[in-house]
Amino acid sequence: MRTGASPAARRGTRVYVYGIVDRAPRAAVDAGGVAGAPAIRTIGDRLAAVVSDVPAGWRAAGRTDLHAHDRVLNQLMEHDAVIPMRFGVVMASDEEVRERLLERHADEFASLFELLRDRVQVSVKAYYVDDGLLREVLRRRPELKRRSDAIEQLPVVHSQQQRIALGQAVAEAVQEQRALDERALLAPLAEPAVDVRVEPPASDRQALNLQLLVDRARRPELDAIVQRLAKEHGDRFAFRYVGPVPPYSFTDVALEEE
Repeated sequence: MRTGASPAARRGTRVYVYGIVDRAPRAAVDAGGVAGAPAIRTIGDRLAAVVSDVPAGWRAAGRTDLHAHDRVLNQLMEHDAVIPMRFGVVMASDEEVRERLLERHADEFASLFELLRDRVQVSVKAYYVDDGLLREVLRRRPELKRRSDAIEQLPVVHSQQQRIALGQAVAEAVQEQRALDERALLAPLAEPAVDVRVEPPASDRQALNLQLLVDRARRPELDAIVQRLAKEHGDRFAFRYVGPVPPYSFTDVALEEE
């Protein structure tokens, strides 16, 4: 990885920012950059921005560039703590990167590196298997099934109010069960974590959408917890466990994007 004068100082290019590191990366980044950039370089000393040059008219767009952005970050994370920038952050010059990003946010970055050092973000998502949610609702609230069976024996025209009331009761029971499931899964998963972010479910099938910040040394402990939960609750939940991932959930930096 090169440091020093910016090729973006030449007419026709700008500076694309992948993320911030707090020292020169310990290993060279050889992943291809956004817009096909062949060279990934750094700007700065103690705090450094990892960047490449893009054509002046480039705009955040296709999947190829998004994958390039992720590849650079993933390679950095193998050896170093990194504060990731959201896809598409472009600045006019190296000087703007230094002034508007590194200098303006120096204190914020320093605090974030204290949080991130020797830690990784991992994602744990749990999905209901088939009708696992409704099965558990009816197991816990058997009277709902009895009410449903009784209403089914009545003419629809004479049971509208009962059907509406039952639908509301089932909806409330489902929401209550979802909250119980989230708490039951969250408690053991959060135990080895330094910080957690519970994000809204992406769909009705999703029981838990969790981001964890974990010491690298405690990853095996978290691995074992996920494996145990999958074994104990495999009839109700399917788990998706991914990481390390760029620590966006714990490092959101407010920048004016260009």
